[in-house]
Amino acid sequence: MSIALLALYLFYFLVLRGQNSFRFNRAYLLLAPIIALRLPFLQWPALLAPDTAVSEVLQAVRLAEVVVTAYRPEAAAEAGAPLPWALILEILYFAGMAVILLKVARQLWQIRQLKATAILARQAEGIKVYHLSSHYPAFAFGKNIFLSRQQEQLHAQEREQVLAHELAHVKYGHTWDVLLYEVLSAILWFHPAVWLLKQELRDVHEYQADAAVVSRHQAQKYTSLLSREALLSMGLSVGSHFTRPQVLKRLRMLQLQGQKPGWVRPLLALPLLAGLAFILARQQATAENQGITAAADTSIASPTTLVPDVEVVTPASSGEQPYTFVEQMPVFEGGEEEMMKFLGKNIRYPKQAQDSGTEGLVVLSFVVENDGSLHDITVLKSLGDGTDEEATRVVKMMEGKWSPGRQNGKAVPVRYTMPIRFAIR
Repeated sequence: MSIALLALYLFYFLVLRGQNSFRFNRAYLLLAPIIALRLPFLQWPALLAPDTAVSEVLQAVRLAEVVVTAYRPEAAAEAGAPLPWALILEILYFAGMAVILLKVARQLWQIRQLKATAILARQAEGIKVYHLSSHYPAFAFGKNIFLSRQQEQLHAQEREQVLAHELAHVKYGHTWDVLLYEVLSAILWFHPAVWLLKQELRDVHEYQADAAVVSRHQAQKYTSLLSREALLSMGLSVGSHFTRPQVLKRLRMLQLQGQKPGWVRPLLALPLLAGLAFILARQQATAENQGITAAADTSIASPTTLVPDVEVVTPASSGEQPYTFVEQMPVFEGGEEEMMKFLGKNIRYPKQAQDSGTEGLVVLSFVVENDGSLHDITVLKSLGDGTDEEATRVVKMMEGKWSPGRQNGKAVPVRYTMPIRFAIR
């Protein structure tokens, strides 16, 4: 997600930022964090898998993961013991989220207080214009526009331009963009790109509102007003004012008014999204199976070079190629629930693994033969310290407890994989 978010921001900064395609840029900036959050969960069809040979080995019914838990000695939980890093990071993450959400709540409360003390000047089409008694800069929120005494220093035509600018914010619904990004900022507060994207969206809002004003008023007069209003609100000298980046960017965008937006650069976003989707979705699929595929690939190339402590049990086989799915699947006596109870009752956390703090996943593969016996019990992913042997021992105890699978009424062999996770708490 972080990689996707950074790539989407860099693309905007390098390719789209200076363009006057305001509608497209706004949509891009709104969707970028949502796309970044969604991309890692995409999965491509099996035909795009990176290793066909490994995929064929892993074409087996995957049973539910079995979790074997061992508890640390009570001394490890004594007062004063250091907090795990995962818990510390979790606390920091939610603390940062809470701070940002509280800040947003405070700003919403301030707007409510301003509205309560303001004077309703006019109302039309559901849009309300309020006058503030303070010298607060003009702004819009939702369908409310707030004007202050600061605008009393302007001519009537200039006041109309300020009002037109704020009306554009209301009609474009910019408030909802801002609120969406406040929520996204709370969720992704740790990533600098989300803050940069939020600022870029704020700029696009101003560009859109400026464009709406100059479509009805003279651009030269509005440019002068924009500069003067910025001076009044900031209280800075002319030299300092014109060094402010946002004002310079708005004035530059006003110069592009009337030019037709280009379409080539926005189209470049399509190959970017396609590339990110392929890379990140493919990486997600690889990450989920990297331990399994690594072991499986080794077993195909050279069974003797498989990781240490791997046990392969090869009793007599029917010689028939195992199926991966049949009309009537093999059934453990009593069903899957009973199988999980059987495993939970019989499997043990090896003492050697507990003493060394070994945790992780062991993945076994086995075939339920056409007579219900188990064949080709293989450790696909090894963990060591006695965990492989324990997992294999328990699977071997399931011998004679399976009814075979059937295809077209005939008993046939079916391959299964079983993940067993060893965890210490």
